[in-house]
Amino acid sequence: MINRSIFGINSSFYYFGLEHLIINMYQYIKKGIERKEKICVYTDLKLYKKLLKYFGTKNNCVEYVDMTQVINEYQKLGVDNIRKEVLKYIDQINKEGYVGVRFIIQVDYAIYNTSQDNFLNFDRIILNIILEMSVSCMCVYNFEDYLKNRRFINEKVIEESYKIHNYRLYNRKLMSVK
Repeated sequence: MINRSIFGINSSFYYFGLEHLIINMYQYIKKGIERKEKICVYTDLKLYKKLLKYFGTKNNCVEYVDMTQVINEYQKLGVDNIRKEVLKYIDQINKEGYVGVRFIIQVDYAIYNTSQDNFLNFDRIILNIILEMSVSCMCVYNFEDYLKNRRFINEKVIEESYKIHNYRLYNRKLMSVK
């Protein structure tokens, strides 16, 4: 499913319905756990708890991380300071036996808790934050919201996602789109 070069990638996944998201995230998370990666999710807490149920004794590998403050204050914090914090976290999880970390951000949840502009600006700098680290990030986009309501996932968010992410999860594989 995922090759060894996942680190340093800011990818995307477009889902339609909760079941579609859970099926694909299960596979993506499972592969990370098999590779001894820590999984950090910034999602709706109900979704996080549903995902945990599928991992049984391995659910300690999956952790909720509240990224609201970082997204809202990244300009004040600065890329270098955020990188230092991520490196500290990597050192900590390396001591626990993990080889790296996969961040998963549920975009509509992030926009709901921050703002569209703050999220999009943060998403543009994710690659600068994770560059040359044993870290990857996947932003998951609720395509159902885009097609039906456009409450959080609107035209601007989708257009920016196509510009920002050069890998997409498709058919359980990360595919380059460039």
